[in-house]
Amino acid sequence: MPLTPARTAADLRRRFDGLASRAMTAVGDWISPGPRPGPSEPRISAIVALVALVGGVLPILIMVVTWAAKPKPVHPDCPAGARGRSGHVLADRPAEGRYRPAEQCNSATGENRVERTATGRYLVTFGKLGADGGVAEVTPVTTDDRICTLPDWRPDGADEQVEVACFDRAGAPADSGFSARYWYLTGGDGTAAYLRLGDPGRASQTIEDAYSFNSQAGGINSADREDVGSYVVYLGHQDGATGGTVQVTAVGDAATVCGVERWFAYPEGRYLAVRVRCRDAAGQAVDSRFGVTFAVGTAGAYLRADRPSEAGYTATGDFNRNRGAGSNTVTRSGVGDYHVSLPGAAGSVQVTAYDSDATCVAAPGDVRVLCRAPSGTPADAAFLLAVWP
Repeated sequence: MPLTPARTAADLRRRFDGLASRAMTAVGDWISPGPRPGPSEPRISAIVALVALVGGVLPILIMVVTWAAKPKPVHPDCPAGARGRSGHVLADRPAEGRYRPAEQCNSATGENRVERTATGRYLVTFGKLGADGGVAEVTPVTTDDRICTLPDWRPDGADEQVEVACFDRAGAPADSGFSARYWYLTGGDGTAAYLRLGDPGRASQTIEDAYSFNSQAGGINSADREDVGSYVVYLGHQDGATGGTVQVTAVGDAATVCGVERWFAYPEGRYLAVRVRCRDAAGQAVDSRFGVTFAVGTAGAYLRADRPSEAGYTATGDFNRNRGAGSNTVTRSGVGDYHVSLPGAAGSVQVTAYDSDATCVAAPGDVRVLCRAPSGTPADAAFLLAVWP
């Protein structure tokens, strides 16, 4: 019968108890009052065994027993569709050098890891999800004023590595918790599209590489630069999509925030247009690379919180969805402080500012969104929120 961790630990414990008992009997005989017994070979052997046990074998036994009793982390599958793969992590130990996040998932049942490589710099490894392309997203998870970007993501053998950079309002590197997600699709499962803008300075470009995907047959993704930091992304043949959600993440090594101004269908051109605005930490328009994701019905829950000054409301319409039985609600607790209820939804929380120059982060614990003006002061702002299972 194969040894299980429990049987191995119990057997080691019994053997250790027996050896320790014999050793302690020998030691007791030596230190007890009265004439000491002559040195016998069994007693000497027992003492030598005790010394060896304490000095070398015991630490190994302790490690084995600890390993056997330690609960293994749970890594639920991430549904990515029949023709894709996905993974996400909640990196909630910003100062720790290397660890396996407790909250994570991986559609290939691989292990996800987070490594802090420098102040505010992290490397997220999604085990077994390596692919040349796909899209990544990141949202700061903290009550501090933080901005997080994605310098790059790329395959490393069988794994996918996603770089994360976080900054304070002054643009200096700063440690932060964050929620990161990687998504790679190869076929038309559901309604979805994504791209990574390659050259932020070009007036117009068609994006047909591994970092661009469109679920509609013949749908081509492209982008126009209208002005400094102002772009229109065109998702070909997605003009028939109703509602959905959009997330945007700045790609680069500087403290940059990219948000969504709006998106709309353009039937005459047979595309869905997404207006993206990118700004630096001070709120000034700046050209930037970015990744944009559009999806209808794929996320576990999403909403467009577009009533920033209301005390509370239930989100309705096509830009709101929840796979569970409940309704999504938003409660304003204070200036720029919102609590979002998404009954039954769990996974990677991603937040993007909507029609605003604000920056928004997700606070730890329940779904809470904190938005700030470019000055860093709390500010009421609309936002887009998605929870990816």
